[in-house]
Amino acid sequence: MQNLIKTLGVLAALSCIPATAQEENSAGEKKAPAAKSVDAGDVEKKMIGYWAPNPEAMLKELEKQLGEGAAQALPLIQAMLENMAVEVSKGEVSVHVMGQKETATYAITKVDKAANKITMQVTDGDGEAEEGTAIINVKGTVKTLTLETEGEKIILNSIGASEFEKRKKAAAQPPAIPGLE
Repeated sequence: MQNLIKTLGVLAALSCIPATAQEENSAGEKKAPAAKSVDAGDVEKKMIGYWAPNPEAMLKELEKQLGEGAAQALPLIQAMLENMAVEVSKGEVSVHVMGQKETATYAITKVDKAANKITMQVTDGDGEAEEGTAIINVKGTVKTLTLETEGEKIILNSIGASEFEKRKKAAAQPPAIPGLE
């Protein structure tokens, strides 16, 4: 279940696999090497803001990842998705889910402006880093952000500040799970 929470969390998909290239700091702890960041300009600006999971798309992705276990976990997954809130600011992503806030930093390593695609190194709070991608899709007034790493995907829809605050507040409470209230 911990892996599921991390998968749902940003960018959890971007922080749940250990880094392969690490260096030790003076305390002997492993720390990810810093990536040299490039300017993503307007592509990064499209990513900055408030986001919430696209429930239908995320359920499909999670069914692929969980296989037979998806049906058993469906009530919990739906409750988590309904209250999850993500905030992207320059160089940082924060995910609010199940009463916890997970924050990761990112450094952009490559930009494909034509595809609205960013390749980045994401470093979680433990200093573990890995490469991931973000694709921003804008169709009319609908903005979607797809974050992917190692075959795991998180699909988010843009939301306003009031919806973000509502979800953030709800995420601070344990989810109401049908049958377990």
